[in-house]
Amino acid sequence: MPEDIKQLAVRYFEGVITRDEESALLAYVEQSEENRARFRQCEAEWNAHQSVSLPTRQAWERLQGRLMMLEERPARTVRLWRRVAAAVAVVLLLAGTAAVTWRLAGSRAESYCTLTAPMGSKSRLALPDGSVVWLNAGSTLRYSTLFGHKNRRVELSGEGYFEVAKHNGAEFTVHTSGYDVVVKGTKFDVSAYSDDQFITTSLMEGSVLINHGRDHLMMKPGEMVTLDTATGEFTKTAVTSDGRAWLHNMADFDDITLADLAKILSRQYDVQIHIKSAQAAAVRLSISLRNKETIDEVLDALQKVTGTRVTRHDKDIYISQ
Repeated sequence: MPEDIKQLAVRYFEGVITRDEESALLAYVEQSEENRARFRQCEAEWNAHQSVSLPTRQAWERLQGRLMMLEERPARTVRLWRRVAAAVAVVLLLAGTAAVTWRLAGSRAESYCTLTAPMGSKSRLALPDGSVVWLNAGSTLRYSTLFGHKNRRVELSGEGYFEVAKHNGAEFTVHTSGYDVVVKGTKFDVSAYSDDQFITTSLMEGSVLINHGRDHLMMKPGEMVTLDTATGEFTKTAVTSDGRAWLHNMADFDDITLADLAKILSRQYDVQIHIKSAQAAAVRLSISLRNKETIDEVLDALQKVTGTRVTRHDKDIYISQ
């Protein structure tokens, strides 16, 4: 590796590289597989002799995402990669492995980035505008590579906690299957899994606007809005638990049905829970999870509390009355 490129790489790892320097470094890395291999070797040597800070790790992971996209696409798409590389987000894994994919849609000048947090894991995503999103297990976030330029719109399926950066008055929109959440700078949680009947938004700081067709609902901190997708009915209540608790593997469920709890546990522990009777599915209970429980410990507690019978075959779990 040429000495000037090596120095740029070091500045990149230290998190102090300028945009022009970063462009020069990326141009070198993009030239050939041999250059990419040299860069990865340089990174390995750096990690072996340095205590890597979080900003440095974020910078490296941002470039890793760019390299991954370059390597996975055929050569004919390199020109597109050059245009959109600056829009790649920083992905930090909290647990497991997040899957990042790129898909072309319509114009060659615009593509989409999709981040998926697999079952049993969570992921953290830093968006190009400085906003941060944490995705819960089994969730997907999608946004355009023109994000921050054309708009600040993301599409969510599942649950995400958002800390939205203010950006010259530009609105930030979270699109779900039930409604849009519009904000300018705030902290909130949205749960919109495709197999859940209810879509909820809990607001911690700032203010958000819920748009549902012609209906508009303004929220204040400490409020939770719930949409029943079966009836189209909205309810607004006080937040009864910390909407961010799942970030720390904690959760409180009050008067939840066993059927709904089974869906949540299936996502969190990457298992498939099958309830074999309507009677068992309708059982209601309150339960608190506090970070250390294994799935077997949770199932044992469920048996004692609900009087149900649980059998397990690897990742398939069966609950009967």
